[in-house]
Amino acid sequence: MKRILFAAALLAALPCSVSAQVEKRVEVTKAYVPSVESAAKLAVVPDMTDTVKMRPEIDYTITPLSLQTTLATRPIRPATVTYWEFNRPLPFYLKAGAGYPLNSVLDFYASSQNPGTGYVVGYVNHEGRYAKIKNDFGIRNNSTRMLNRIGAAAGKYFGKHILEGDLSYENRMYHRYGMYVASDVTSDMAPGAMADYGDANIAVRFGDDFQDLSRVNFEIAIRGGLFFDHSEWPDYNDKARQTTLETHAKIARGFGRHQLAAEFGYTRLAGQKAIGLYNQQLIHAALRYGIEGGVVRLEAGADYYHDKVKTVDAENYIIPFVRLNLNLGTDGLCPFFEMDGSVDDNGFRSLTRQNPYVAAAFWQTKSSVDYNGRFGIGGSIWRGKFDYRVYAGFSVRDNHPYWYVSDNYAIDGEKTAVAGAMRPALARQTVLSFNGEVTWRPVSSFRTELGVHGYIYNDDETKLHNGAPSFDGSLSAHYDGRKISFGAGVYLQSARKWSAVFENTGTETAPGEPVMQYDTFEAPFAVDLRVNFDWKVSGRVTLFAEGRNLINRRLYEYPFYPEYGANFTVGVKANF
Repeated sequence: MKRILFAAALLAALPCSVSAQVEKRVEVTKAYVPSVESAAKLAVVPDMTDTVKMRPEIDYTITPLSLQTTLATRPIRPATVTYWEFNRPLPFYLKAGAGYPLNSVLDFYASSQNPGTGYVVGYVNHEGRYAKIKNDFGIRNNSTRMLNRIGAAAGKYFGKHILEGDLSYENRMYHRYGMYVASDVTSDMAPGAMADYGDANIAVRFGDDFQDLSRVNFEIAIRGGLFFDHSEWPDYNDKARQTTLETHAKIARGFGRHQLAAEFGYTRLAGQKAIGLYNQQLIHAALRYGIEGGVVRLEAGADYYHDKVKTVDAENYIIPFVRLNLNLGTDGLCPFFEMDGSVDDNGFRSLTRQNPYVAAAFWQTKSSVDYNGRFGIGGSIWRGKFDYRVYAGFSVRDNHPYWYVSDNYAIDGEKTAVAGAMRPALARQTVLSFNGEVTWRPVSSFRTELGVHGYIYNDDETKLHNGAPSFDGSLSAHYDGRKISFGAGVYLQSARKWSAVFENTGTETAPGEPVMQYDTFEAPFAVDLRVNFDWKVSGRVTLFAEGRNLINRRLYEYPFYPEYGANFTVGVKANF
């Protein structure tokens, strides 16, 4: 404060020729979301004839929309200051850790940003677990699982537009450790066989960010991809590959309180080698109209899809889209209504992402089509300390995948080979859901979150179990301090059931004639206790620890494939 008073007195004593001297005062606010724009320079060149330096006398955090940095106390160059000049993020980020049972994690990002030119980012991501897991038959097969990704992205600014590109390769490796083969049976499938998938992608985009619709915003994008299957499977020498070509265009414009937008997209998926018969083309067009009124905020429109899979007739779908929010004059009561949906292919690449233990070279000729609706109320009360959202939902899911355990064999009812693979059967499913979500923030550094979701299914079109829970919920608490942050949460999921289809061969009543039989796999009620802890050793280095399944429950994501028991990971995060 004394320095500010001294600077003011010095300015009063200077002659008129320096009356344009910049006033040396900094106003600091704690809630700030800066926009990255070119700085507007003063009409005259400021004369900094003294040695007064301006430093904020408060420690706080700036949180721009997509990144978080800490404000460093350094001199400000007046009249030429932009956000990036005031606090340029460090170019490198590293997260590295390992834990027990043996697991590892690595994230590395290298970036550079110039507000007048563009940006460039390179990244490497890795997750791995290596310890053997005892399956439901008491056998420890190879259960190594790894995700590895490497890529680079760059953007070049052209006035208000940007040209962006992205190049990446991802590898996902699993092992069929849940499989069982009787000791007196010969099988072409080996327990612990590898399921390994590679995915290369390149994408280019040119256009706007659709934030300022006072002018026309547009974008044009194209993506190409090549998917590889490197899995181990009997008589699978001609391993499947799949190419992807996607194009996308969008245009939008605002007119006061009104907005109009249109989109068009084309996707071509083509199989090669073992899935050479697969060929699918999907055309998508969408229209949106929005209005922002005092009481009503509405966005409405429709999506049209033309879906053509080789060897079957083309299908056409129209899916309504609605986002309706009512402003009743209070933040504590905000009714809303939503409708949307999607059309998703069931090609081999998509199925491997739904379930990595899918049978090799398997695909479906129909896409999954979802129609969804939600209505409820939400709001913020007690001066923003308590947020809630309560709503009901209804979905109609055409061609929904019902995953079942396939490639199972039995002799006279005795299981001889189990969990060789999984496949989806397609049927209609309807779902009614009831949902509640609450966040409580008694102070800015502490919050608790509660979520409860219940589901009622109608699966009349198939006798297969759906593998989905009728209930899931979570309760967590988080503390974010200057030096220490920690959290704990418990995640619940009701019992789930999957069908297992066996090819049973009789040796007495009908020798050599297999009969298909159905069995059920049930995953027990899941309780997953997790904790996390961060210690900021310095402004650039943080030590972290994460624990999962700390009460050592038997957890399943896929039937016959248990997850790790109690496990933890410790390591370091660093900006440099």
